[in-house]
Amino acid sequence: MEVVEGLEKHFGVNSMEKLMVKTLSSEGDHLSVFMGPQQSVINLRTFSNGLVSIIIDYLREGEEEPLLTTLDGKALEMALGKLGKDIKSVTLPPIKRGTPFDVYFPLSDGRLVEYDVDKLIYDERSPFQRVQIMHSKTFGNMLVLDGLPNLAESDLVYTESIMCRGTEDYKDKEILILGGGDGALLNELRQENPKQIIMVEIDEMVMKICKEHLRSACGDTLDSYTGKNYQIIVGDCIKYIEKCVFQGKKFDYVISDLTDIPISETPQGEMWEFIKKVIRMSFSVLNDTGKFLTHGTGISCTNQLAMFEGVVGELEIPLSFTCTHAFVPSFLEDWVFYQIQRKTA
Repeated sequence: MEVVEGLEKHFGVNSMEKLMVKTLSSEGDHLSVFMGPQQSVINLRTFSNGLVSIIIDYLREGEEEPLLTTLDGKALEMALGKLGKDIKSVTLPPIKRGTPFDVYFPLSDGRLVEYDVDKLIYDERSPFQRVQIMHSKTFGNMLVLDGLPNLAESDLVYTESIMCRGTEDYKDKEILILGGGDGALLNELRQENPKQIIMVEIDEMVMKICKEHLRSACGDTLDSYTGKNYQIIVGDCIKYIEKCVFQGKKFDYVISDLTDIPISETPQGEMWEFIKKVIRMSFSVLNDTGKFLTHGTGISCTNQLAMFEGVVGELEIPLSFTCTHAFVPSFLEDWVFYQIQRKTA
């Protein structure tokens, strides 16, 4: 087969030893397995629709040269292309396994992205989640929670977008932040001359580690849990809102920096119920003209965004919403943000 000849031309004559050949179906599905240089295993799979898949699996240690570079792959593509105009081929970058720390993270719609992480700074499990600080050559220090990037030093645009900086007037306002343990949102809101900000974060480990390693985002905000016009409460935000309802306390803004919109087929399940509860309870402590600000998910998750908007429209409280979006560097995607308030008569 031309593909095998092309590989042998690259690796060297007689460099591939055939280990197995198996017919998988009568329609033309076949599997061939070879052993190549550096004890590599080469799986060659042909499908009945004409697709040919080649997977080269090997151990690369230290600064050892790769068996097949991107340029080698492109050369092989060109060689295969000369076999006929209907032949198309593409070489994908290698997937690295067994690295000292994670370098692959999924985007909101499930696409896998390799980050240029070069250092794992912190990795512990709190009572609530796995908390990591990683360093990226591009994004700086990144807070990663349960395997998902949450905020990096490069991501001021996320914070400015969720708070609608330049659009909303926070001067002399009372603000409640739900979550926000990285401290970035609180840090930026403090600069807007509000009357008071209360932040309720359940995971103190996140705050302690961001105070040390994400300082360019949170400034000195997390050094003290009380300040001139702010207070940080370590606890459950739902219980805190219940307390506010009992006391009759009201806010001008509730900003929810909690979970993303769940990626699911229907707006059902524990996380959706939590989101509904947060919105309902937030409006129980917002004044009549108050606003609920939150983030959604990636702009490519159109079904999930539509489900969230449907949920907002079906709540017992008549609500209206607007949305904005911004490209968040460490998310590597356009992120959607919502501004929700009571409908006016």
